[in-house]
Amino acid sequence: MLAGRYAGPGKERIAWNQALTSDMIFTQPVIYECEHIRVKTLLLIGVADRTAPGSNRAPRDVAARLGNYPELAHRAVRMIPNARFIEFPELGHAPQVEEPEALHKALLAAFSPD
Repeated sequence: MLAGRYAGPGKERIAWNQALTSDMIFTQPVIYECEHIRVKTLLLIGVADRTAPGSNRAPRDVAARLGNYPELAHRAVRMIPNARFIEFPELGHAPQVEEPEALHKALLAAFSPD
């Protein structure tokens, strides 16, 4: 987020990573790749997120279906072996910014030994 505004050390790497991420969002149906993930995976999602890149250019009926990340997240976690899923019901696109303490607590709990 806001990577294009970053001007400090490493700005070229940040810009390149942002470009790769943007390309993936617009050109690759990544949900179909989830079944190939073989590492332990923790998926965190703000349930209120309805960010939908490209929705402003999509036909109205298509745009209405974009950005349903809770639905996509549930689908993805079923496809990824050994995946775990944490939802933040009141948060949106950036839980790490909206409620950093809640995200931090969830991460620590997820990675602490049982």
